[in-house]
Amino acid sequence: MMELSSDQLNQVAHKLQLHGYKLTKQRAMTLEVLVEEDTGYVTAEEIFMKIKRNYSSIGLATVYRTLDLFSELRIVRKFAFNDKSTRFGFRGEESEHSPSHLICKDCGSVEKVNEAWLSELERHVSRELGFQVLDQQLDFIGTYATCHEKKCKRWEERIGG
Repeated sequence: MMELSSDQLNQVAHKLQLHGYKLTKQRAMTLEVLVEEDTGYVTAEEIFMKIKRNYSSIGLATVYRTLDLFSELRIVRKFAFNDKSTRFGFRGEESEHSPSHLICKDCGSVEKVNEAWLSELERHVSRELGFQVLDQQLDFIGTYATCHEKKCKRWEERIGG
């Protein structure tokens, strides 16, 4: 689990200030959940539930407004996945590539693909096809073997097992 560093917090506070906003407690808590998320991508509802444990007065609408603002200011990436969910991930340091994902249709898990694999694919496309890649968007949608065999922890949580 990553922790929100003071540098990250200061960078976001500065970006908000440049656009006429303040880093409120609710915004800071939303940011903290986004940075600490191991998988990298969470829904607004998941963020809300994590914040609600320690800050009972926050509302789901506040989380949505915060995520919309963070998305507009390019603090977070907003992804609409094939399962009709919208998930958010902290941008942090800009990567060479747009992130690619493994999306499990059974448990809903979303994992980032190793960036080194994408770099190798990009080099191959460039070398073999003479194509200059400026960016890419690539998601793999399928099922983990553990989910297919119904041994996945997230699958068990989903069915209440």
